[in-house]
Amino acid sequence: MSIDFKRPAHVIVVHGVQTGEDENIHSDQQIRSLINRSLVDSHLEKEFLVKGYLYENINDQAQEFYQLIAKTITRGSPLTGTMLNKFIDVAGDVVTAAKNTSTAHKIRKGLREIILDSYRSKNQVVVVAHSLGTIYALDVINEIIRNSRYYKGDDRTTWPVQGLLTMGSPLGLGLTISGINIFDKRKINSIENAEFSLLPWHNYYNRLDPIVSGSLFGTPTEIDSSKGPVEQRYGPSVLASNWLLQGHVVTSGEQWLFAHVSYWNNPAIGDKLVDMIWG
Repeated sequence: MSIDFKRPAHVIVVHGVQTGEDENIHSDQQIRSLINRSLVDSHLEKEFLVKGYLYENINDQAQEFYQLIAKTITRGSPLTGTMLNKFIDVAGDVVTAAKNTSTAHKIRKGLREIILDSYRSKNQVVVVAHSLGTIYALDVINEIIRNSRYYKGDDRTTWPVQGLLTMGSPLGLGLTISGINIFDKRKINSIENAEFSLLPWHNYYNRLDPIVSGSLFGTPTEIDSSKGPVEQRYGPSVLASNWLLQGHVVTSGEQWLFAHVSYWNNPAIGDKLVDMIWG
């Protein structure tokens, strides 16, 4: 099986920590708008399909027990109950990924299948991931690379994922909370026998994004040139594995969590995706 680069490209979008349900998530529409805007500005007409990978409902099912406890202990105080439910929702998403639970396995399996479905239909794939979704995206691409059926050296038609774009990623952090290692450094699997081809990984980050810096109070991220936490942590190992990691500093005029969600409206994201797919 091989990719036909004349077929419409597929862009798979992986969201981050969310509250609510899958139906409330519109990250695929936001990425589609950014790509369309870039194509219009570049006077290009291209066919493509954006597919959102939604897993908030999977997380919520795993947290039902804790949500029930919260509802019980906050009975008679709706506001407190709502706030506690939201905290459980957000914290539960992070713990699910950090502890590598059965729910995390289920989320990765679903993402792997949506990627391979596009590959089986011979469409090239670029993955876009935000926040906690960057953890799942990197893990799944690594899993696919380990499979000997894919990534056969320089033959890019055997590559199920042609590129990765991450935004507001916590992959540069190494935290320990209550004895739980959060965001362990991932081993980057090598594309064997690739002499000339590199898997592009573009990482966008805002220095005031607390998920990037690890500072909830807005201390700016320290950078070295364009190398932020992710590039400093993964740069040497990814290049040795035939990946090309490039960091991109962005500004939005926003701070704290507003900076963390501002990537979805940044035209630079659409421009880079257009370049990755058709450049």
